[in-house]
Amino acid sequence: MDASGPADARRIFTGIANAYDRAGALLSFGQDPRWRRALVESVRAAPGERVLDVATGTGLVAREVERRYGCRVVGLDQSADMLATAAGRNGHVPLVRARAEALPFADGSFDHVTFTYLLRYVDDPAAVVRELVRIVRPGGRVAALDFGVPPSPLAFALWRLYTRLGLPLFGRVISRRWGEVGAFLGGSIERFYRAHPQTQVDRYWRDAGLVDMTVRRMSFGAGVVMTASKAERASPPSYPPRALLGSAFYALRPGGWRDYWTLLHPPYTAWHLSFVLLGAALAPAPDPRIVAGGLLAFFLAVGVAAHSFDELRGRPLGTRIPSPVLLSLGVLGLAGAVACGLLAATQLGPAFLAIVAIGAALVVLYGVEAPLVHSDLGFAAAWGGFPVVAMGLAAGAPPFAALVAAVGGSLLSLAQRRLSTPVRRIRRKSIAVSGEVRYRDGSTEQLDAARLIAAPEAALRLLWLATVAVSIGALLARWTAR
Repeated sequence: MDASGPADARRIFTGIANAYDRAGALLSFGQDPRWRRALVESVRAAPGERVLDVATGTGLVAREVERRYGCRVVGLDQSADMLATAAGRNGHVPLVRARAEALPFADGSFDHVTFTYLLRYVDDPAAVVRELVRIVRPGGRVAALDFGVPPSPLAFALWRLYTRLGLPLFGRVISRRWGEVGAFLGGSIERFYRAHPQTQVDRYWRDAGLVDMTVRRMSFGAGVVMTASKAERASPPSYPPRALLGSAFYALRPGGWRDYWTLLHPPYTAWHLSFVLLGAALAPAPDPRIVAGGLLAFFLAVGVAAHSFDELRGRPLGTRIPSPVLLSLGVLGLAGAVACGLLAATQLGPAFLAIVAIGAALVVLYGVEAPLVHSDLGFAAAWGGFPVVAMGLAAGAPPFAALVAAVGGSLLSLAQRRLSTPVRRIRRKSIAVSGEVRYRDGSTEQLDAARLIAAPEAALRLLWLATVAVSIGALLARWTAR
């Protein structure tokens, strides 16, 4: 992901769709249309075949592929602004608003896929490539266009001069917004290739099951057109290879029923449900039926729905659960949680509907990776503080006591996130870890992935058990004291 982040990129590119085609051609001195023509030429589709154009933007590639090959093209983009412009210019091409991380199509449902200027705007390029390859039939082609960094020192110096000075200046001549785009692009391209050099991007493609790959550098390397074919007998590319240490300490070997265990994140789901018990324990006389209903609702909302939606976005746990099944689990889990909340509202009064609406919104926002929930504080409040408040109010706890306990729950969830984030990064994204620690007495200790995550992961294992035990004990104390 660029240092500026996908959210900043979406903000910068919003509102430029009408001028996108002309400005892109002007600012690239005619090279952008030339690169797109090379991309279209590389598809080699047959009449009647289905082609998915991802990050279609205003539909430039989609229109040309359809015109050139007489095939059926579907355009996909996450920007409503771009899709509206594409629909106005080429209304008969079906358009879908979705993210490349979670394509709403079955495995092998397209003959070919194209994508343009995409990988710089996603968090996990390797996972996105796997997701793109998933929907292509064996033998189908994948073709992509992106900016590149010229390998020649002289060409790089001229390219950098233009991208850092010329692009912002010439973009400003077109409009203030295009000046921002010009200022964003140069640094964005360099940051991406520092983090993901071309050799690494090549490996992403090969690991996803692509063969016969070609990389065509154009305009001294400023544009890169990549093409490859999906191997005829490749294993399903949507199932990423097992990470260096496995995706999580609770994750089982991929396949079958084990995937559903892993999907539930059992320790973290139990940790979350312990906050429900804590909220109930704050009430003078918690009703067991209300407690049971609350546990079921939060299990369905977080344990099933939120985790299913999360796994749809790039398969972070590496499960082999089909995407339609994950989507169905997410929808049914959320619907079941809302149904529990509506039933509770019939006993607790219509004011409780606000709690139900907030809970449903948190799951949906988590599913679309909204910053409100995916930030450290947002995560802590949503998964730690909210269940304490919701269950406390439902069980009849004093509001101030519920609020104070919710702060404690939020802090515990914040600690979980601070510990789990670096562990998760090493487990799921690292391909090698090496180094050593040198101590004052002259001794050394070798570093590897297992040693780096050992301490925070041991703390996580103890914390979830401790939180569950304390919550159960507090609730039992209430019930046995009556």
